[in-house]
Amino acid sequence: MTTNGQVRYGESATPEGGESIMKRPRSWLETVKIAVCVTLATAWLMPAPADARTLRYAVTTFGEENLDPTVTSITASLGVAGPLWDWLTEVTADGKLQPGLATTWKPSGDGLTWVFRLRQGVKFHDGKEMTAEDVQFSLMEAFRRPEAKSSRAVQFRKGIKDVKVVDRYTVSIHTATPWPTFPFDISNQPGIEGIVLPKHYVQKAGWTAFARRPMGTGAYKFVRHEVGTAIEFEAFKEHWRTPPKFDGLRIIVVPEAATRIAMLKTGQVDIADVSLDEVPELERSGLKIAEDPQPTSVRIHLYGTYYDNAGPIGDTRVRQALNLAINREEMVRTLFRGKGKPAAVFPPAPISIGYPRDLKPYPYDPQRAKKLLAEAGFPNGFAIKLFSLSTGGFAQFQQVAEAVAGYWEAIGVRTSIVPTDLGAFRPLYMASPQSPQVVGQAGVFVTTGRLNGADDLNIWWTRAGKITQLANNVEELAKKAAASRTVEEIAQTVEKAFQILYKDYRSVPIADVSGTLWAYGNQVADVKVRPHRGYITPSLATATAAR
Repeated sequence: MTTNGQVRYGESATPEGGESIMKRPRSWLETVKIAVCVTLATAWLMPAPADARTLRYAVTTFGEENLDPTVTSITASLGVAGPLWDWLTEVTADGKLQPGLATTWKPSGDGLTWVFRLRQGVKFHDGKEMTAEDVQFSLMEAFRRPEAKSSRAVQFRKGIKDVKVVDRYTVSIHTATPWPTFPFDISNQPGIEGIVLPKHYVQKAGWTAFARRPMGTGAYKFVRHEVGTAIEFEAFKEHWRTPPKFDGLRIIVVPEAATRIAMLKTGQVDIADVSLDEVPELERSGLKIAEDPQPTSVRIHLYGTYYDNAGPIGDTRVRQALNLAINREEMVRTLFRGKGKPAAVFPPAPISIGYPRDLKPYPYDPQRAKKLLAEAGFPNGFAIKLFSLSTGGFAQFQQVAEAVAGYWEAIGVRTSIVPTDLGAFRPLYMASPQSPQVVGQAGVFVTTGRLNGADDLNIWWTRAGKITQLANNVEELAKKAAASRTVEEIAQTVEKAFQILYKDYRSVPIADVSGTLWAYGNQVADVKVRPHRGYITPSLATATAAR
């Protein structure tokens, strides 16, 4: 899912009032649009030659469709063009850093230089070998040019001073300040900046032509693209790792959820975006479910707990009671269909540097919660507002709010659910000081954790983030983590900070759930999804064909 109100593949927005778009009657215009989309998609579903096997993937939307990864959103660069790319390094689902296009990397003593040794024999889709000059071009020119607007383009413009070619397979990267997490930041997880682009092709053809016919080192190479309808790839048999088991790949836009599922069941497509609510029926039908290995953090924020006017939630015992009142196991089992785990902290996940693995989710103990409220001076409970986003990429805001309100009501906390939207709610919690409308209140929030836990500390828990401040007692630790010279020091400092927040019950972690899901049919035996910010397309080369 996304955090800016956009809907990611496999999710449907819920309009105000909670009515699902998929359940309301369609207008004649919607019906025509769906019919046109299905007709166009069907044209791309003509049988492949008898000696070829094509993997067909139905998506909800393409969003932005410029295929130049330096100037597009994550949706386009990963969701649409993902099969074209490889990354210099790779991060596994548990946060371990592994070689990719680079085989080794080493920092200098002052932390201002990284030397990367490249894998030999890697070819671009036109057969030309990838070298250090391509890495230099990608980092110094492509993702640092003024037009670049990828998610970390600004960070790369400011952070990288120079990239020098040492020899054909070695580059020396010089940074403005020590950058201990640099090998992580050019991996598959944070975004697109770690891919390597073909210098010779871009310089000859130009960026406009490159956007129309992109080229990379990935397991699939570009064939054709029909805007708004489909994009087609061909297996790159000379791929340095393992060539795809399927000869071709077609990604087809099918906006209607029911149509995607019907096409999946009838074998017209092999993989499709699906939502959490659709999983039980799909599994009963014998279809398999692939999950994003990077979970989505679902939690309740308690705003302004450190302010004098925070009211009841300014008391640690009250915050503890609010946490003990929640049956997280039950919520995961019912609301999230078992696709997740109760959370102890947020938003870091096992993939994050500094994730406190020894902390356990708060237990469910409503009787203890009632005693804590009485000890804090609220034997008859108190009233609190629980803000719930009525629209957005995560379709279950209202359901989460209703479940939490029920648990809190059971211990005497009178909970009023306040539907809102991100546009109206964001200015309230971003204000400094925070708006009296939110201080002392609560709100449902959903995001994914970042690869560097220090980023999560700054963004959510300190004044530095300028997004929302949920605590005031980890400022120094956040600064220390940001200034650390090694990944190990960052991890230790971040873990210490989250242990403090955990003991203070600063907010209410609910669960780490599978925010993005896909179903696949009988032609596919398995897909090993890598952590790519909730997109499966860069992992489709791992799909194995069923016998």
